[in-house]
Amino acid sequence: MKRGLLAFLILLTAAGPIQAVTDSTDTSDNSAAKRSACKATSRIHSMGLFSYGGRLVCQNHVMDLHFVYNRRTWGFQFFKAFDLHDTYTPINFALAAVNKPFSVSKKLTITPHLGVVLEQFRSVADHGSDAAAFLVTAYKIHPRLTLEHTAMFGNLVLEPDMRDWVNRLRLLYSHGHLDVNLFAWHNNQVFDAVGYSTVGLSVTMARLPLSDPFTMQAGITALYMASASDERTMAGANGLFLTLGVSVN
Repeated sequence: MKRGLLAFLILLTAAGPIQAVTDSTDTSDNSAAKRSACKATSRIHSMGLFSYGGRLVCQNHVMDLHFVYNRRTWGFQFFKAFDLHDTYTPINFALAAVNKPFSVSKKLTITPHLGVVLEQFRSVADHGSDAAAFLVTAYKIHPRLTLEHTAMFGNLVLEPDMRDWVNRLRLLYSHGHLDVNLFAWHNNQVFDAVGYSTVGLSVTMARLPLSDPFTMQAGITALYMASASDERTMAGANGLFLTLGVSVN
């Protein structure tokens, strides 16, 4: 799986410690009733996981900074992640993306995202930086339970020969300060020969109040790669890691 897509796939799952990493499309945060919402989050992780890709790509400690601005009809996010020990691992990148949600019904929402990924090993935009897109379909089964499918496409403009497509299925249970995520990822080999299937579980104590307007989160994530087209993809693919973060609204 290419670095450009991997960088894009790290987008936040802010509801869980899938993070090095999480995804800004956190369906547990109901801000639709507000005219606008702004949130900034900083996290540190014991390992680097690409949340949308379902890949552990870094055994070092990783930190990320995430800014999200949402309105009723559109949203924007900026994300920056970096390895605290090695600036040349794939986790060193930045992302900027815009989205527009479409409410099909009270329970069903479809949100396309379009953004740019900047590989940042030596400069602001290294070779491999490119446009990427993903489509999130979320269905609210219950006020506390959401089923979400995300289709992700990387390397859309500058390196189409490196294009890739990954699907992620997420079941999120959120109640009070508890967030539980069940994940399944599949790289379907439509555009390249690399394929794998991964499952994961994250449990997070989130939205813990500090001094207003600060909150914190702490969680644990387990990841298991069930199959892969290449044995090298399996190397270091399974793991258990911790996340600690602070947010300001």
